Amino acid sequence: MEIQSLAPSLQSPINIDMDSITTPFSGSKQKQEHTNHLKGHEIASRFIKTPAFSYACLHFLSDSTCQTDPDAITVRSHLSSALTQFLGLSGAAIPVDILKLEGGECWVRVAREDLGTFVAAVGGWAGANESGERLGWRVKTSGNWLNVLVAGRKTEIIWDG
Repeated sequence: MEIQSLAPSLQSPINIDMDSITTPFSGSKQKQEHTNHLKGHEIASRFIKTPAFSYACLHFLSDSTCQTDPDAITVRSHLSSALTQFLGLSGAAIPVDILKLEGGECWVRVAREDLGTFVAAVGGWAGANESGERLGWRVKTSGNWLNVLVAGRKTEIIWDG
């Protein structure tokens, strides 16, 4: 019976004053480091919620029987034509960076705010060359994160054969 009377009640909170605990450190700097060690570490993380640029993968379409792959100057000209036709001078002012040009496939970078208008302008553009053959762009993929788009294209190649 004496043991039960000496045991603390489980329903009452236990209060410990950390300042009254004596530590083996004599200096104030060592004591501060010791108490900081007892508090733990603060983990900081940062997120990029709005990237500055967006990316698009385009495929060049042509009615030409002898399909030649466009060069960078031709691609730039066709993209500028599509943007100008869709939005006028404000469309021509949208900066477009050509990242990769391989065959008829073209990877471009635009400002994140301009991606929607860029995709609408390029996807809806129907141009013509000197011979009167129709030209156009097919938007294969677009988004804010280039690594996700490239990985998605790789899986598309696997499934499409």
